[in-house]
Amino acid sequence: MMNKKEHFIGVFCTLMYILIASIQSVMLNTWLLNVNVFLIVALSFFVVTMVFAIISFLKHRHVYNSLFSKPYLLIALNLLSVFNWLFYFIAVKYLEPSVAVTLTQGIGPVSMTIYLLIKNQPVSLVTRYCHFVIFIGAISLSLYTVIYSVHNVYSRPELVLGIIIAIMCSISITATVLISKQFSIKEIPASVLLSVRFPLLIIICSIVLPFQNNIVINRNTLLIILYVSLIGVSTSLYFLQKGIELATPLTVSTVLALSPMTVFSIQLINNHMQFNSFIFIIIALITIVSMVSIGYDSKKT
Repeated sequence: MMNKKEHFIGVFCTLMYILIASIQSVMLNTWLLNVNVFLIVALSFFVVTMVFAIISFLKHRHVYNSLFSKPYLLIALNLLSVFNWLFYFIAVKYLEPSVAVTLTQGIGPVSMTIYLLIKNQPVSLVTRYCHFVIFIGAISLSLYTVIYSVHNVYSRPELVLGIIIAIMCSISITATVLISKQFSIKEIPASVLLSVRFPLLIIICSIVLPFQNNIVINRNTLLIILYVSLIGVSTSLYFLQKGIELATPLTVSTVLALSPMTVFSIQLINNHMQFNSFIFIIIALITIVSMVSIGYDSKKT
């Protein structure tokens, strides 16, 4: 049985990740109109890797032997990190932030539940029903986005591409949570794991960069990347990694489904979007059933 105090700390850390990442999602939707995706990913994650490498070298140098004892897990985590972040940035570029986050984070509990059922692991009926409602909500939101072109900056084919990429991102995030949990079981600190998680992502983006056209690097671009690196990515990912370390994978995935309402609220507060009743209803429904699932699972912990 998992320690109840650790479980709630894990939930709190995941909620902190949601708050920081949600603010970032809204900001990135504006910034990415003029910044190359591969440039911002390559530079921001290079900074992130350096930050956590320095911290880990100073505090947890002895842990690296244990970390490299299962290289296939480390390779898998690097591959999934490539999918997570490239898919995430592309989804946020083409979709309204609240829609993108609903699909990238909201479908996670559904894919996690399917995985656990395939593995014959226990999932309560309450959780199954809640996640089925989330699935229906995500499908409805996708259809609405395509039919009514909620984000009018891009064409309908680009919206469809954004939706497909967002769903793929959600599946890769679920796999990342499961693999990260394997490392936390081995008592690998979050900072150590984050210091070795992104080299492949950095390499791939760096290889692609020379083939990109009209890449503009100026003072504003570098300031955006520095902000994204230190606040939007480093801090939020550390909270998420601690959440994965302390809570169950299913709980983390379900808590992440609260992200859409946070993003939607931030968009309204800073006048980034007009109120859309249909999107609000779908996101509110996903939020309510996610809270029911979290509350039910917390009582059982």
